[in-house]
Amino acid sequence: MDYQPNQIITSRKKDHPNLAIFVFIITIFIVGFFSGSAVSYDLSEKNLLSIINNVTATVTQLSVEKSFSLIFKSFFTHFVYIFIIWFLSLTIIGIILVIFIVFFNGFMYGFVISSFSYQLGLKGFLIGFFYTFPQNIIIVPLLIYFSGRSIVLSLQIFKNFFQTSSRKYLKELINHYYNQLFFAIGVLIIYALIMGIFGKTFINILKSLI
Repeated sequence: MDYQPNQIITSRKKDHPNLAIFVFIITIFIVGFFSGSAVSYDLSEKNLLSIINNVTATVTQLSVEKSFSLIFKSFFTHFVYIFIIWFLSLTIIGIILVIFIVFFNGFMYGFVISSFSYQLGLKGFLIGFFYTFPQNIIIVPLLIYFSGRSIVLSLQIFKNFFQTSSRKYLKELINHYYNQLFFAIGVLIIYALIMGIFGKTFINILKSLI
């Protein structure tokens, strides 16, 4: 028995990432953030200062030309993350790996921002915030949204894979998920354009804080 168009639309509504999945992903990110903060807090002052000095030296020596190279590296790194999450959604074990990726990103944000905050107070927090800006307001929401979609797709594939009548629906679902990948790439391109246009401003703000 084939799915009718209205059945597919109804199923899509039911399969849309629900609030529980998004809350779960956000919770994993927050746990990663506080874990990174805890590790930063446990490091000795000498080790922490060494990390901070390396970052501040990089920012101080940063030029507009070098920033374009960093923008490309940042774009490529985030693209790899997004593509891995997209690819992993096609396997049920991908759920575990996607959760790890979200946790790791939260850990790194927590570690960087907390490292500056513990040593330099409010000024350090601002340095950490702008050092990860605008990733923290563009890439993080994208990561959370895309990870939620990935988990939903993984669960649906596992649920319907062995049902012959569901093959058409799975094909529709996967085709829809291709569009999600293109959407994510579009957001990354916008992020790169913002960095390309306003990168000099961000560098100057960082240098003024340091």
